[in-house]
Amino acid sequence: MRKSEIHMHSTFSDGEFTPAELVQIAKKNGVSILSLTDHDTFEGIGELIQEAEAAGIDAFPGIEITTQFRDFNIHLLAYFKSEASIDPELAARVAEMTEKREDRMRELVDRINAVVPDKFKGKILFENVKKSAEGVLARPHLAREMVRLGIVPTTGQAFEKYLVQYNVERNNLDARTAIELIRRSGGIPVIAHPGERTYSLYNPQKGRDYSDVPAQLEELKSFGLMGMECVYPYHEKIGKVDYYTGLAKEFGLIATGSRDFHGFTTYQKPSYLGSTPMSDEFFERFQEAWAGN
Repeated sequence: MRKSEIHMHSTFSDGEFTPAELVQIAKKNGVSILSLTDHDTFEGIGELIQEAEAAGIDAFPGIEITTQFRDFNIHLLAYFKSEASIDPELAARVAEMTEKREDRMRELVDRINAVVPDKFKGKILFENVKKSAEGVLARPHLAREMVRLGIVPTTGQAFEKYLVQYNVERNNLDARTAIELIRRSGGIPVIAHPGERTYSLYNPQKGRDYSDVPAQLEELKSFGLMGMECVYPYHEKIGKVDYYTGLAKEFGLIATGSRDFHGFTTYQKPSYLGSTPMSDEFFERFQEAWAGN
């Protein structure tokens, strides 16, 4: 059984490490199947593929897209045979997402500046937040700037005290359109962490219980969904891996698994990358799907 990590983030979105550094960590950890899935950007893919080829690691392009489904947002992972296979319209839509992230960050900075203690009001500058990001802007970049300014002692507290409560939601690409564009690219759309507490199918705080999940999956499959991330840290924590694996089998979806590796932004040590306890059968199914296209 080969080790894999097919859901991870680099400095091009909200991760700690560059794509090249992620490859070196993977090599050290004995990982031989790799995909970079930065939020709403393909920018780091070329670097990752080049470094992985030199390291003898099977790597393929990926992305994690925030999409609108029904009246809430979900994350879709997408996996492609090659960079050349990515449809130009999908690439253009992803570029638009980067612009929307900047608009969202400006609004979020304004919101946070208004609610921090008086001595810090107005001290968070969009330009300084942007400097800390090599690619798309995300809340962890703002969290780091808040730590640098001394507003909070840790990035975790930035989220706990401010960035969840005062978050700014974007108008995202709808899930059906995203899935269709991924499929047009010969890609494999996979719903990410369906049982997590946010951006998920199951969210009892928002009125979505386990009884609602099958109907949601059926609708997403009708759009062209091909896989579901079943083996995931939070699913493991709450004992629901078998539940999601069973649903994947019931709906004929490819069951995937990952660590959703970010590095220090989510308190993950490098040794965590590639530690998902699952078979590499998914990779065979990916290859079959790509061959069919």
